[in-house]
Amino acid sequence: MELPLKTSILKYAMEYKSSFTVDDLYRDLAPFYGGEGQFTKARLKDYTDSYLGVKFFNREKVEYNANGELIIYYKITDYGLSRKKYIYTD
Repeated sequence: MELPLKTSILKYAMEYKSSFTVDDLYRDLAPFYGGEGQFTKARLKDYTDSYLGVKFFNREKVEYNANGELIIYYKITDYGLSRKKYIYTD
């Protein structure tokens, strides 16, 4: 992937077609960004939260895992999908 990490998260949400978690992002983007210092779950959470703030993502579901950690499921909004023109140049 040649896109910056934050942009790749938006592209991922456009292509995933389902709700996803930070763990999903971490697993699926690790082959492309795993060697970068910025590639942490905390950074991914910051980026997804920033997309929430500008209404590109919604929270679909919130729950706790077996370890008592909060898990948020994100899904791209129609407004977020309308930004495809900035990601896909074809």
